[in-house]
Amino acid sequence: MTADANPLQGSLFGDLQVSDESQNSPKGPEIFNKDFNEEALAEDALIRPRKRNADTNLRKSRPNSEKSRLSIASEELPNWHHHSLIDLELLTPVLRHYVELKAKNPDRVLLYRLGDFFECFFEDAITLSRLLELTLTSKEGGKNVGKVPMAGIPHHSVERYCAELINKGLSVALCDQLESSPSKGTLIKREITRILTPGTVIEEGMLQARRNNWLSAVVINNLDNEDEIEWGLANADVSTGELLITQSKNLEFLSQELSKIQPSEIVWEGINSNYAKKFFPNQSHIKEIPSIYFNEYEAQSAIKKHYKINTIDGLGLNDYQLGLKAAGGILGYLSTTKEINIEAKDNDERSHVLLEYPQIIIPGNSLLIDSQTRKNLELTSTQKDNQFHGSLLWSIDRTLTAMGGRSLRRWVEAPLLDADEIRARQLVISRLVKNRKLRQEIRKMLRSMGDLERLAGRAGAGQAGGRDLIAIADGLERLPKLSNQIKQIKEDAPSWFQSLININPNLIEIASTIKYNLIDNPPLSITEGGLIYDGVDKVLDGLRNQLDDQDMWIKSQELKERKESGNNNLRIQYHRTFGYFLAVSKAKSNLVPNHWIRRQ
Repeated sequence: MTADANPLQGSLFGDLQVSDESQNSPKGPEIFNKDFNEEALAEDALIRPRKRNADTNLRKSRPNSEKSRLSIASEELPNWHHHSLIDLELLTPVLRHYVELKAKNPDRVLLYRLGDFFECFFEDAITLSRLLELTLTSKEGGKNVGKVPMAGIPHHSVERYCAELINKGLSVALCDQLESSPSKGTLIKREITRILTPGTVIEEGMLQARRNNWLSAVVINNLDNEDEIEWGLANADVSTGELLITQSKNLEFLSQELSKIQPSEIVWEGINSNYAKKFFPNQSHIKEIPSIYFNEYEAQSAIKKHYKINTIDGLGLNDYQLGLKAAGGILGYLSTTKEINIEAKDNDERSHVLLEYPQIIIPGNSLLIDSQTRKNLELTSTQKDNQFHGSLLWSIDRTLTAMGGRSLRRWVEAPLLDADEIRARQLVISRLVKNRKLRQEIRKMLRSMGDLERLAGRAGAGQAGGRDLIAIADGLERLPKLSNQIKQIKEDAPSWFQSLININPNLIEIASTIKYNLIDNPPLSITEGGLIYDGVDKVLDGLRNQLDDQDMWIKSQELKERKESGNNNLRIQYHRTFGYFLAVSKAKSNLVPNHWIRRQ
C-alpha cells in the first residue's frame, strides 16, 4: 500500500523537505548498525551538521522587558491566554465583568460563581487546570472572540481546592452570587466576597489546628549600613486574633525570629530585595506591598481606626517606632483582603479581622536559638525529613485541645530565661502531676472543648456557622467549672492564672444568649434555615406562619385539582425555573383539562 502524497492527518513533524544531501546520506542498516557511543555520535554530527532552528512558532525564552514580553505574547500566543489582551467590548457580559474584577486583582486567582460552580477563565483557567489537575474546557467569549479557556470547581468543594492553592503560595479571590435570581433584563449580581492568602485564612479546613498561622510584616532601616541596621517585626495570627510586636538590630537576629515562628506569609516594602530576602525563611510566601502602609502617620491612623481609639499612647508603642510601622503594614495589608460587607451603610468600618491589642515582645526574654541549633535539637521537626513525627514536641504533647497544642509549641520554641517564671511554671505542672484526681477532672472538661480562639475569630469575621456558635457556647459554659478546679492550685500560681480564675461574666451571658436563641443541632449552613427557635423573634415567627399557611394552601389546592380533574396521582411540584406546576403521569394525560397549559 503506497502512502498518500497529502495525508489527511498530516505529519507530526511538519512538512519536511528532503534535500539531495539527505538522499545521499547514510540510511537504513548503515545508520542503525553503528555503535551509539559518544565518539560515533560526535563524528555523525560533523558529517551531518544541524543548523539552529529559528522557527518563530517554537517557544522562546521570556525576555526581561515588559514590552518584549507582550510583543512575543501577542505574536506567538492567542489573545485569550491573558485577560489584559482582550477587548472588553467584544466579550459577553459575564466575561466582561470577570475581566473587570480580574484587572482589580491581577495577582490573585479569581474564582467566579456561575450556578453550582466557581469558574476561572483565561490565564487563571490554565493555572487552575495545571495545579489542581482539572480538565481544561472552554466557553464562548463573544462573536469576534471565539472560545476562551475555562476551568471550574464545585461550589461545595471550594474550601478544599482553595486550600491546595493556598499551600502552593497563591492568593484567591472568591466572587460569589449576591442574589438567587436576577432582575429582569440584568445579570445576577456578583461581587468579590472573600480574599484568601496564605497568612489570612481563617477557614478550619485550611489551617493546622496545633500551630499558629502567622502573617508577618517586616520593616528594615539603614539596610545599606550593616552597623546601623534596625528592624521592626509584627506577627499576627488572624485566626486567633494575636498580634505580637518586636524590634531590634542585626539581620541575623531577624532571620532567627522568622525561622522560629515560620510565618505562612511575609509582607514588606521590598527595598533591596536581593540582599534582604536571604534572611527570610524559604518556605514563607513573600509579598511586596506599597510602602505607604509602612509610613508612620498611616500606621498610626490604621491602628487608631482598627481599635477605634483616639491615641496610641495607651498601647505602649511610642518607643517601638519600627514595630509600630510593621503593625501598620499588617493592618494595611489586611484592608486589601477585606471581604465585601453588603449591608454596610458606611465605609468607616474596622477590618473584618479582629485583632487583640498589640503585645510587645522584648528581645532577650526568651532563649535565643539559631536556626541550625533549632534544627539539630529537633524541637518541632526532625532533622532528617523535616517531619513533626519524631520531634521533641511530638514526644511530649499530650494536650487535648488545639489551643493547648499551640501554647505548648510556643513554649518549646521560646524557652524562658527568667528563673522566677520558670519556677512558677514548674510549680503548676508539678501540682498537676502529683494531684491525679484534679488532673483527670481538668482533662475531662477540656476533652470536648472546641477551639475557642479560632471559633471566636471566625465569628468576629462573620464566617461562623450555627454549629460554630453552639461550640462557642458549649466552651464558654465550661469556664466556671474549669475555674473552680484551677482555684485548687491558686497559691503561688503564675499571674496569668488570674484570667482563668476570674471569668468575665459577659462571656457566660453570651453563652446563655446563644443557647436560648439557637437550636441544639443547627444545620451546617445558615442559609438552610431552621437555625433559630420559635418564639425568639416576632417577625421571624410571622414569616414562618406565612410559610405554614402557604404549605396548607398548596395541599388543599392539590386535593381540589385532583377532585376536579379526576386524577388521583396529580401532584403540585416546584421547579426553580418554571416555579409551581401541576404534574401528571403520561397514562393520565387524557384527563388533563383543556385550560391547562403544557410546559414540558
